[in-house]
Amino acid sequence: MSFISDEASLVGYCGLYCGACAIYQKAIKNRANQLLEVLNAYQLREIAQEAKEWDPKLAFYPQFEDVLQSLMKMFGECPNCQSGGGPPVCIIRDCCKENGFSTCAECDKMPCDKLEPQIQAYRGHLDMLRRIGEIGKDKWAKEMERKVKDGFSYIEVMTKKKR
Repeated sequence: MSFISDEASLVGYCGLYCGACAIYQKAIKNRANQLLEVLNAYQLREIAQEAKEWDPKLAFYPQFEDVLQSLMKMFGECPNCQSGGGPPVCIIRDCCKENGFSTCAECDKMPCDKLEPQIQAYRGHLDMLRRIGEIGKDKWAKEMERKVKDGFSYIEVMTKKKR
């Protein structure tokens, strides 16, 4: 019986570390909730109702609140990839499961076309998978846990321009 650390359970099939994900960290839910709290404190719903003649777009303010509520619901709780979180349909997860891999790092066809969206979205994604292949999922997860504790998030990777 092999032991998998808690950190290693946060390594997704594609090699991303769920602990560094804004959705897993509930950042979207928390920020949307904070925004709603501020807007409610300033009674923006009432102000928007009165000001819609000045700016007709403000008539859509109630729908904006509904969208924020939907975002909080949709992106509020993610257990992690290995526990069924992430996209409901994931070709990478399906492929790894079909082939008995815990990550793409175990596949001799890596990188393949299935990884292309992650490679494009997450700068350094292939380097992450190669590192998992070098040191193993458990040690890599511990490295990532330390990075996350130091403030790392995939938001940094996704929002900075690629060089």
